[in-house]
Amino acid sequence: MVQFSRPVNASRIGTTAWFRNEAFLRTLAGLLRPVKSPSVLFHACSTGEEPYSFAVIWQETGGGPITIDATDIEPTFIAKARQMEHPRLTRDARNAVRFLPPISCSESVAQTYDAVVCMNALCYLPEDEQRLAIDRMASCASRYLCITAASPRAVKCGMEAAEMRPVWLNWIAIYYGWRERLSWRHRKTWKLPYIPLMLPHWRYAGTSIFERPQRRLPPDPTIASQSRGHA
Repeated sequence: MVQFSRPVNASRIGTTAWFRNEAFLRTLAGLLRPVKSPSVLFHACSTGEEPYSFAVIWQETGGGPITIDATDIEPTFIAKARQMEHPRLTRDARNAVRFLPPISCSESVAQTYDAVVCMNALCYLPEDEQRLAIDRMASCASRYLCITAASPRAVKCGMEAAEMRPVWLNWIAIYYGWRERLSWRHRKTWKLPYIPLMLPHWRYAGTSIFERPQRRLPPDPTIASQSRGHA
């Protein structure tokens, strides 16, 4: 049973939980496994449970060197994150996570990451700001962008503009892994109907992971001419 934490400061709420959706975290870890020394950025990390959970799963599944950065718009959440404890959180997993200065998910980030994650935070923004945030995050995601709880229409527009496509690996397990968002009455855009096909633009809300197709480099003409010369 997932136990939620809801840190509050002024008008900001940082709803989060340890291992909130293990199917999602394990799938992302598996996708990044072939990447040499991958880098991941967690936006809207609240008090750190989500990046720490990913670090734990990465370590438990035999992952190698990795860079995990995390940030939130609220400085007090980041300060608390550095003090978090959990029985599964080892020293190595803790040290794998680096907390950056506070920043909004709609602000530009200079560094490029193999994966950028924003879990269940965009629902607090109006749709036009969601689109801006998705555009900003897509611009620094070289391989994967993970978005949950946003307007399906905003996600569709953002992913099409970024030329990114849904990843369907384990999508059913991931979809039903967001247990607290499942509802028979899905009037709010961040709610998930029990039958995914009932969701508008369900192809962009049914999965939480999107990929940027990796373009293959054209063959080196020098190598090709040398090969013909030896034929």
